[in-house]
Parts: sequence; C-alpha cells; structure tokens
Amino acid sequence: MARLRELAERGQVDVASAASLKTQLSRWENGTVPDEPYRTLLAELYERELGELGIDVTPHWERSHEIPGLLTEIRDELRELNALLRDQRRDEPAPRG
Repeated sequence: MARLRELAERGQVDVASAASLKTQLSRWENGTVPDEPYRTLLAELYERELGELGIDVTPHWERSHEIPGLLTEIRDELRELNALLRDQRRDEPAPRG
C-alpha cells in the first residue's frame, strides 16, 4: 500500500486515505474493477498490463454479445432440471390416503 501511495504522490494523483485504500484493495482482490487512476497505478506498481492483472476494462456494451449465449445456456439448463424433476415426481410412489 505504501508503494502505491508513493507512485500516486510521484504522479501527483489523489488517492484515498490509507484506511479507504485498504478497503478498495480488498474489493479489487475480490473482483471489483478498479477505477482510474487506480488501474494505471496498479499496472505501474506490478509492472504489468491490465489484462495480465486480470482487470478487464472492456466496456459493458462491447461485452453485451455474451449475454444472449449465456441466457440460452441458462434456459437449456433450466429445461433439463425441470425434466429431471418431472421424471422424479413420476417415479415417486403415490401418497396413501
């Protein structure tokens, strides 16, 4: 964290307080995409490209083509689950009454 703050100061970039920065680092480690200027600072800190750090900065409108395929997969899996449930219910003994 100290090195990140040092890089920010050198580049005259405002960053969050130490406590807030610690929280943000935790979020980034858990998959939240950092905003600028943090992306640039992290790339400089680790001497890596953003993609190498696992940071996908592709705008959502460029990734929207993935959604229909994903929805189709979900629909197909739901159909399979429904068929399995129907088969299971059919195979269960009738309740005695």
